[in-house]
Amino acid sequence: MMIKLRRGKRAQSLVIVALSATALFGIIALGLDAGRLYFQRRDVQNAADAGALAGAQELIPTGAITTPTTGMQASAACQAAVYAFKAILDVPQAGTSCSPVPGAYFAGAPGAAVTEPAANISANVQVWTPSRSNNNEIHVRVTYNVPLTFASVIGFTTSAVVADAYAHAGFYNKTYTVFGFDAGGNGNSVNYDQNGNAQIDDGNNGSDFCQPSAVQGKMVSNAKWHAPNPGGGYLDMNGQFFYAQAADTHALTLYWASGVSTAQAIEPAPNYEAPAKPTNLGFVGSAPSIGGRTVHVINPGLWQSNLNIPFTGGAGDIYRFMNGVYYFQDASLNISGGIVGNTMNGQPVMGPYGAVTDLPNAADGTNGVEFVFDGSATFNATSTKTSAPSVVFTAPTFVPSGTDSIVFFVKPTDTVSGPSGTPWVEQIDGTLPSAGNYPFQIWGTLYNADVNGSHGTGVVIQAVSPAKPYAITGEVVSPQVDLDGGNLATGPATVNTKPNPCTGNPYTQPAAGYMVQFNSHYVPHFRGYAYLVK
Repeated sequence: MMIKLRRGKRAQSLVIVALSATALFGIIALGLDAGRLYFQRRDVQNAADAGALAGAQELIPTGAITTPTTGMQASAACQAAVYAFKAILDVPQAGTSCSPVPGAYFAGAPGAAVTEPAANISANVQVWTPSRSNNNEIHVRVTYNVPLTFASVIGFTTSAVVADAYAHAGFYNKTYTVFGFDAGGNGNSVNYDQNGNAQIDDGNNGSDFCQPSAVQGKMVSNAKWHAPNPGGGYLDMNGQFFYAQAADTHALTLYWASGVSTAQAIEPAPNYEAPAKPTNLGFVGSAPSIGGRTVHVINPGLWQSNLNIPFTGGAGDIYRFMNGVYYFQDASLNISGGIVGNTMNGQPVMGPYGAVTDLPNAADGTNGVEFVFDGSATFNATSTKTSAPSVVFTAPTFVPSGTDSIVFFVKPTDTVSGPSGTPWVEQIDGTLPSAGNYPFQIWGTLYNADVNGSHGTGVVIQAVSPAKPYAITGEVVSPQVDLDGGNLATGPATVNTKPNPCTGNPYTQPAAGYMVQFNSHYVPHFRGYAYLVK
């Protein structure tokens, strides 16, 4: 009886071991399939990233218009599919040629998804551009139905692995002092009013007279640079100068020594990107007075009603703009008095390369101020007959979204209409005693992307006293640019009569008001031709 009982227990053990082994092998098999899916997930994400980066490069403008065309979006979708499938060792069903772009890659409507299957495996790529209402963004989704080996025994033959990637088009590393990018018709991209002598500079202060820098601070008009026969003053240009249409440059000089004559082809406008619209509303607070002056604290956020400075009775007050993004939606920023800036006392704080802010970073990390104008929004800085505001703004070197080092960004969706529309105007009389004795200083880039109307819109920049820094230190980029001398300086500046410093002769610069000076520390920093975003 004992022998039979032991034999029965052995038989039961064998059955249990056999069943356990089957379950164990099943778990191992499923684990192998799960491991395969894990590693495939990494490959699919790499494919999405590669597709998004390749597609975003197609959104970089090649002409004067900064907004991607439908053809560029179609090419972006095509390149995204090609490079996404290449990363998982396949090709698009529609082929790999993106020139001309196959019709399959044209979206039915802006922002609609374009879907392209793979030629050989069970996978597809979906592309959205524009993405999330951003013309500069592409969204790529790769879906790969991974075949399963062991899990198929229990009815699971494939499992979908999905990865998403978002990328933005980068921008060419622009190095302009002034760039009027409008090329439409025979108009003027840049105008000079000859109201006194004035100067713009590539940042070398004339030291590169004998051999101007080829990579810094170009002065370019994609149409005419309008400076007709001299009547009241010259505009001196320290650096390289180019125009794309017929010469109308009689009142321009290079280094106060010679006339200008350089023509070139049209240059593409940069596609600098505005930061995302804040969800919080901007507001006004207060702080302890400084030197007997009342301090008003202006906070970043979304502004939907006009902000007029000075406040009633506050022409001598300090208006402290805390660092961050100020998004003016159908509202305007108007400054005609007060001590205004993003420093503690509203006056310049100088660092190793120029002005800096001594205020804390915004909650999102923005370490300067950026003003965005959308809809019917405008900016105006003007003087009265007896007083002028003191304005000192420094751009952020970091913004969590958008392009850094921009102080003023007029969006393409601004509705101010050209060719005479001016969404951004600075006309502060630098000869008047301002509250803080710093008439107008912008340390960063002024970028107007508003191309509404037949010739786009313009910005107006008036020269400041030559005893002060330039009105704008960084760069000015706009469809049209109006440069005003401001009656600040006069004196002889007759072309071709000044000594040439390359010969060793003495060289004296005539008095002139200062408009724009290039500075590499205050212009947008190159981020590549495409970059991934969250």
